Amino acid sequence: MKKYLNSLLIAAPVILLAVLTIVMAVLRTSLPEVTLRISGYDPRDLLSGHYIVYTIDWDNTDCKQFKDRRCPVSEFRQHGIHGMWGNNHRFYIPEKYAAELDRLFRNRNTDDNVFEVVYSYAEGFKPIAKQLLINGKDWRETVKNSK
Repeated sequence: MKKYLNSLLIAAPVILLAVLTIVMAVLRTSLPEVTLRISGYDPRDLLSGHYIVYTIDWDNTDCKQFKDRRCPVSEFRQHGIHGMWGNNHRFYIPEKYAAELDRLFRNRNTDDNVFEVVYSYAEGFKPIAKQLLINGKDWRETVKNSK
């Protein structure tokens, strides 16, 4: 009996992690997609992790893509990162692209680059960031072409 209990206790975290991963994958693929303009960037956070930090630019986001044609600002704020830079969000990237993305973000006003994040989102669910776009293209394509 003790042997089975120990096996169950060892397997439980793995099983729970697998279930959570499956649920997140299903939500990510089944929820409708919305594209939000982003702005703001804190370069110091890039040094503490492999992600970019951004703020959603609601003034330049097309709110017609949401239910009732209204932007759900409060729901996205609820799931953002609360800190000294306001309500931000993160998008994780491989470290080898950090320097080039940093350059693109810093020069976004002079290069006329438009940055957007595609989310899986439906009312009542936590928004899930899926893809970073630069000028409507996947960020990887833009980074490869800028080198």
